[in-house]
Amino acid sequence: MLITCMFFMGLMPLTAQYNYFDLPLGKDKSRISFENFDNIIIVTTVINDSIPVRLILDSGVEGVIITDMDIAGFFADRCLRNFRITAPGTIEILEACITSPVKIKFRGLQPAFTNLIMLKEDYFSLESYIGTKVHGLIGIEKFKNLMVTTNYDKNQVTFERPSTYKIPNRAEVIPIIISHGKPYMNSRIELDNGTIMDLWLLIDSGANHPLLIENETIDNYQPQKSVEAIIGKGLAGNMKGRFARAGWLMLGNYRLDNVITSFTDAYLPEGNDRKLDRNGTLGSGALSRFKVTFDYSRERMILKKGSKFRKPFEYNMSGMTVRSKGDMFNVFEVSDIISGSPADIAGILPGDILVGLDDHLTFGMTLGDINQKLSTKEGTKLNLLISRNGTTLSFKIKLKRLI
Repeated sequence: MLITCMFFMGLMPLTAQYNYFDLPLGKDKSRISFENFDNIIIVTTVINDSIPVRLILDSGVEGVIITDMDIAGFFADRCLRNFRITAPGTIEILEACITSPVKIKFRGLQPAFTNLIMLKEDYFSLESYIGTKVHGLIGIEKFKNLMVTTNYDKNQVTFERPSTYKIPNRAEVIPIIISHGKPYMNSRIELDNGTIMDLWLLIDSGANHPLLIENETIDNYQPQKSVEAIIGKGLAGNMKGRFARAGWLMLGNYRLDNVITSFTDAYLPEGNDRKLDRNGTLGSGALSRFKVTFDYSRERMILKKGSKFRKPFEYNMSGMTVRSKGDMFNVFEVSDIISGSPADIAGILPGDILVGLDDHLTFGMTLGDINQKLSTKEGTKLNLLISRNGTTLSFKIKLKRLI
């Protein structure tokens, strides 16, 4: 599971309209393709007509955030001021700077002239958990004057003028509130003990969990059946918590059943975002089951069922978390093992390099390929080839649903 960063300080945005993307005069709609990495949306853009960058399109952040030190080096002389930020999963203060405006272009859109937020160190390190090169993040609020529709089935994002947009048949319109450039919504959940409660959620398309709940906001509820694990990777490192299943989750009138839910008491630094009384985040693990349209101008989100709407929610059945390494992201290292899981029982250790999976060498696979094989069907038997301290070892595991 992956959790991206959020920033808890007020910036001074440009007030000009050029701070946001728009459609060219006379054009009502534009569509671009994106790369889909476990429901994380990666889009390509160009800064100052010469520097291509790959950004996570993320409703959970505000502005344009550069996390790659090579790209940050190009704009080091444009920093206007330094500041400090806090982030999920840490009490540490992280160093960043804000630049003078730069030109950012997307195909089919008028360019925006906007500040960059640049981290002073590579705190993020999410590339290894996504499995591809990423230079930073861009908030959906940068397109706030347009309808932004994500089609996870076709891996396309459509930008359209609100005046020409038509709500699809059998779609659900959900009111949202925009605060500091980020969308929030009401939802309802049945916990695994049958308790039903209303939740106030940040909609975070840059986090690939279905649902994350902050324990202290629901009286430190402990799920009846759960797995203790690293529940995500954030700006400041690993976040510990528990995975469990909710009975159901309501998004408007849509109901998702047996939802994999992360529970943590280590997400937000003390005092941050509490004025919003937020209970947690709705991630792309749930959003990807729909065609999702954000309408920031009218504070609403439109959902229409996608092809994965009824697909069961599953979690890694091997019990081992794998991350990618190397320039080509095709070296796969075991980073974490869940106690008592099939991988743990077989004797696989953190630091092991996975070189073969089910009689296929992994250098020709993607991280998504591997995660899919580890999450497909309970009872599946897999052959693993592991490199450990220069020695090649063979293991057999049988996938088991842990929650």
